[in-house]
Amino acid sequence: MTRTRISSCVALCLAVAGCGPLPVDESVTRCLSVTEPSGGAGLVTTLPSRVSLLFKVDTCAGEPVSGLDASHFTVTEDGRAVSAFESQTRVQPKGERFRLDSLLLLDLSGSTLRSGDFGALQAAAKHYVATVLASGPESQRVAVMTFDGRVAPQLLVDYTNDAALLQAGLDSLSVPECRVSADCAGYADRRTCAGWRCVDDSTNLNGALVSALASLDARLKLTDVPWRDAALVLFTDGTDQAARVLPATAMEAARATHAHVFSVGLGGEVDEASLRAYGKDGYWPVADARGLDAAFTTIAARVNGLANRFYLLEYCSPKRSGTHTLKVVASLPQEGGAPLIGGLSLSFDATGFGSGCEL
Repeated sequence: MTRTRISSCVALCLAVAGCGPLPVDESVTRCLSVTEPSGGAGLVTTLPSRVSLLFKVDTCAGEPVSGLDASHFTVTEDGRAVSAFESQTRVQPKGERFRLDSLLLLDLSGSTLRSGDFGALQAAAKHYVATVLASGPESQRVAVMTFDGRVAPQLLVDYTNDAALLQAGLDSLSVPECRVSADCAGYADRRTCAGWRCVDDSTNLNGALVSALASLDARLKLTDVPWRDAALVLFTDGTDQAARVLPATAMEAARATHAHVFSVGLGGEVDEASLRAYGKDGYWPVADARGLDAAFTTIAARVNGLANRFYLLEYCSPKRSGTHTLKVVASLPQEGGAPLIGGLSLSFDATGFGSGCEL
């Protein structure tokens, strides 16, 4: 039996007693945002009296907050602490009810293959895969696409949490396909030999971005788990040359998607303005290939945070009738300062509640 009734989220500033208005930059960095996952319906009640709430914790600046435990939360009903003697309560990370799909979109146009930077890119991508899946493979899936000048990006490895399969896919990019362009004559749409691979010797960056975001948006609509999120990691060492898709179309796709987008630009030939706009969740300019591993590692940490910021509160309510307000408050200690605080309030109906609840 399930009853859900949702009210508004409350993000609490650090003020203990009437701090007054804070400057915008301070107010968004000195508090936590505790919210339901996208789509709501995070609160569920089950007879005889179990109340469950799946929620996520971010800073008010949008940074995910992972690694919290029960000591970081307080739980109240109608403004009073839930009695430890009359109720069982637990708060724990809950990745299995959540899925984050991340997609590596790698520029393998002629410039990347001829420059000598491919080895560093391959190593950085493999490190990203290992880092992300090591943090919790039950809640993460990773796919890899590559692009050059062709109409559509090429799917190298479909969404999976199999690290060995992803590593093998990235290793396969090292397999020689050609020595000269004549070796590529059998391919209809990639007849140029760049280094050791047959490519369309152009860069369809805009088209690849639009296609990759469409793939992630489709994943977000899947219903195999209750809540989903998605992230695109875009790498390029150049600009769009193919002109198959207008920049405005790519910009709109990046703005409209519900996926997080991170971008990495290598060298001095990238269009930084476009990559900053595409990478709405972060852009990493990298001067030379030696910096790729650090960029991909930082992004992997961000993605891990997105995947591990979900928590499940469960408790046996002592209420037996009527509508009541559940409030969960998160508090994150800060070295040398006051903690970051934020809370979420929701209402639930306790009609029919009784004894016998066990977690």
